[in-house]
Amino acid sequence: MKKLKYGLLGTAAALALAMTVPALSHAEPGKRGHGGMFFGMTEDGEISWDAFRAAAEKRFEAMDKDGDGFLTKEEMSAAREQMHETFKEHRGDPAERFAAMDADGDGRVTLEEMKQAAAERKGGELSERHAGWTEKFFEKADTDGDGALTLEEMQAAKQTMRDGKGEAKREGPKDGKRGDHFARLDTDGDGRVSRDEFLAGADRMFERLDRNSDGKIERGEGREKR
Repeated sequence: MKKLKYGLLGTAAALALAMTVPALSHAEPGKRGHGGMFFGMTEDGEISWDAFRAAAEKRFEAMDKDGDGFLTKEEMSAAREQMHETFKEHRGDPAERFAAMDADGDGRVTLEEMKQAAAERKGGELSERHAGWTEKFFEKADTDGDGALTLEEMQAAKQTMRDGKGEAKREGPKDGKRGDHFARLDTDGDGRVSRDEFLAGADRMFERLDRNSDGKIERGEGREKR
């Protein structure tokens, strides 16, 4: 089985990778974010059960700050915040990313420049799905309709997207296990998540994501069964 390149990534990156396990339910080709980054850290874009389990174990150890073998809601919330900060650092400075897309250096990014930059990040090939997502984002971000984005327009569009996701979460189900990740893991309802409960949750997630039941998750397969 292929293994994740922990040795090449270093401790910090490996820890960040281990903390992306829940995000895999949204990972697919051309989709960015934590789940997509997880695939990028593998040798061949596939995640075996062993690698998935190892990441879950590493994540549990990282969250269990007092080493008592159980996770509280507070520990899981703190780990989530740490994960967000880790990936913020990974993404780097917005101005630098914008400059990298601005091929002609005119201070504006056209749709073609954005697609070209995305294609280069993907090894020279941009999927139809990712191209469509890029076009939709560009259309929404280009608020003055001049066919090019400034850094301010791009940042405003991304903030609007983040705000929208936050609002959706706030309006989502709050009661019961369906809307509460902690409650879904805490199967015995004692207010703590044991190591066994956490790993059992990871196993259930892997089973849902491995849509063809071949013992590995490939790009495009990492979306939960409905």
